[in-house]
Amino acid sequence: MKTKVTNNYGWERPDLMHKNSVMWHSRLSFILKELQFLNSLLNENVFPIVESHTEIQAESLKEKLVNLKTEVMSLLTKVTNHKNGLKILFHETEQFEEEWDYKHQHRKLMIKVHEFDSTYQNTKKEIFRLVTQAIKHNKQKRISAQ
Repeated sequence: MKTKVTNNYGWERPDLMHKNSVMWHSRLSFILKELQFLNSLLNENVFPIVESHTEIQAESLKEKLVNLKTEVMSLLTKVTNHKNGLKILFHETEQFEEEWDYKHQHRKLMIKVHEFDSTYQNTKKEIFRLVTQAIKHNKQKRISAQ
């Protein structure tokens, strides 16, 4: 009876590593587009944000978006290079040192992508919370003026 050999380090078979790399690239590309949307969301709601006196928070979130954009661009480059380097695992001659380096790099990249995604999700929630709060404040102000 054959059992599936797997480990906890993300060092799976080359086809699974490729699938992970493609998935990371797709996710990071989507996040890059979403960052543009979040930036425009903050820009379009500037008046409610200023009226609710949360412009300092909005400015710090815009700085976070700029930092996230640089980080996602760097990660996209690393993932693309990593995805293109997968061919080292398919060589007929065994190159243990290079294969181990590639697998170790895969694990480190997996950790970086997950950490980035977590940071990004938190920032995204903060932005939506801020915009929601600003719009609610603006509506309450209009209701009380009537």
